[in-house]
Order: sequence, then structure tokens, then C-alpha cells
Amino acid sequence: MRIDCLSVPKYLSSNRPGDDVPLVMPGRCYAVFDGATDVNGSTIAGVGSGRFAALECAAALASAMSTPPADRPLPGGLVAMLNRRLKDALERESERQGKPVGASTTLVMMEDMGETYRFTLVGDSGLRLNGTEVFQHLKPVDDIMSAGRVALFHHLKARGMEAPELEQRSRQGVFHGFDAAIPELLSAAEAEELIARTREMLAPTFDPALSEHIEPMLRAGIPKGQYRYSNDPRHPMGYAALDGGHSQGPGWLTFERPAETIHTVEIFSDGYLELPQETTLAAWEDVFARIEREDPGKTETHWGVKGSSAEQLFDDRTIIILSGL
Repeated sequence: MRIDCLSVPKYLSSNRPGDDVPLVMPGRCYAVFDGATDVNGSTIAGVGSGRFAALECAAALASAMSTPPADRPLPGGLVAMLNRRLKDALERESERQGKPVGASTTLVMMEDMGETYRFTLVGDSGLRLNGTEVFQHLKPVDDIMSAGRVALFHHLKARGMEAPELEQRSRQGVFHGFDAAIPELLSAAEAEELIARTREMLAPTFDPALSEHIEPMLRAGIPKGQYRYSNDPRHPMGYAALDGGHSQGPGWLTFERPAETIHTVEIFSDGYLELPQETTLAAWEDVFARIEREDPGKTETHWGVKGSSAEQLFDDRTIIILSGL
């Protein structure tokens, strides 16, 4: 078996690590954690909150994987164990800082069980088997916020705003919500116009049953409008995450496959916006580079809540490729 692993932080002008944390334990497990980046730059124990969550969960997983397969928890128990580790760490940091702190991360992992491989996914990082079968839950909340940010970006650009302020203000505008942008960045009428424009942009592909959530989410922003749906299996906007609570809802998946049926495994964070035809690091990087050339701001062909700038890319990216299985 060959193991290829590449993890690249979004930061271009420093040695600061990103929020992706890969874990490779040959013969035991292979995993990618993608911590949720805080646009405000909040830190916990000297690192970004997303990286803190990813590191805590990766350490707990490494400890659990040090035992033989028969002695390990089942996936539900394993995910619960990672959440307990993160919950305890967040409680300690909340006490130390004198205020509540939160953090979350995704998880995609493969366990080598001997005769089978067991896969577990929590969140929107992805998995591809044998170069064809893809597992990745893309959240409707991200579709709304991405379209809203793109609408805001083009609106501010038409008003004459230029980079780098344009990238920063459009990102912060959607993060904090349109209501918070009134009146400093937008008028009330402009906010209404942008919400209507976002609806139009989403209409061709977005589930009409979810359209009622577009306006309240754009007005509230990501912390107030999105985070409340984390691990809510009953709400149509719900999504699974590792956040120190109980992971559940869309994006929580586990299954096993006979080892003899699996020849390549690719585990990746959502910093890769398209999957390549080939199952090589070079192919993954070629696709990434093409998208960066075509749409660095993530406002044209690959909408996102963040774009790339001279200082940083739109996101961290990580890929683990297992071949020759």
C-alpha cells in the first residue's frame, strides 16, 4: 500500500498552521479533521478555535486507535468519545478565559479492521472510494451564505469598493449578517435587494422547501443563523459536527466494506472544490490550481463564503490517498 498525504494551510505570508489536521496511523486509521475557522480570529490555548477542535479530536482518535480493532468502540461510541474530549477541553478553556468558548470540526476516517475497512464521516469533508464513489454532505446553510456573500461582493464592487477591502467586507458582511451591516455597510433597502438577488441566484438548484430560511439566515449571519442548526437532526437545515455535544443529523454516516473490494481511498477536506479524474496528488493539485486561476475570489464559478487574497487562500486543503490496497 502507498500513502500520500498533503496538507496546505490557507495562510500564504506566514508559517501559521491552518485548521486542517490529518492523522495517519498505518495499519490502524487514516483521518482528516477540518476545524471550523472563526472569521474573528478567536484563539484557544494559542491556536485558532478550529485548529484547537481538530487537534483535540485527533489526539483522542490517535489514543483510541492504539488498541486492536476488537477493543475499539463502535463508531457511535468513538464519535461520542471525541466529543467528550473536546467538551472537557472547552470547559477548561472557558474557565481559564472566564467566558464560554466554543469550537467544532469535521471528521472523515477509515479504520483498518482487518477483513473490512470501516468509514466514518461527521460533517462536510469528503471520501472517495475506488476513484468513483463519493461521500460528502454539502450543507444547504453553506449554499445560502455563499450565494449571499457573492451577491454582496458584486454589489459592493459596483459601488466602487476595491480589493483588499472588498474581500474583507463581503466576508464579514455575510458572517455577521445583513442586519448588522445596516447602516454602516448597507441601507435597509440594499439589504432587501440583496436577499432578493440571493433568492434568484439559488433558484435553479436550491430545494424550494428550504427557501423560507434564506432571508432569516442572511439577516442573522453565520454565528446566529447557522450555528444553531449544528447537530439538529430534526431541522431541514441541520448538519452534523464534532463540537463537544452529541453529533447527529445530515453528514453523520458510517459503513463498512470488504477490504478486498477497496483499491483506492481518498479522504479530503472541503478546501478542494472539485474532484479530479485521477487518484493522484498531482491531479488533486492541478484541479485546485485551475480553480484558483479561474475564480480566485470564489464569486464566479465556485461560490464561497471566502475568497483568496494576496495574504491567504480561501481555505486550508488536505488530502490523504491510499492506493494499492
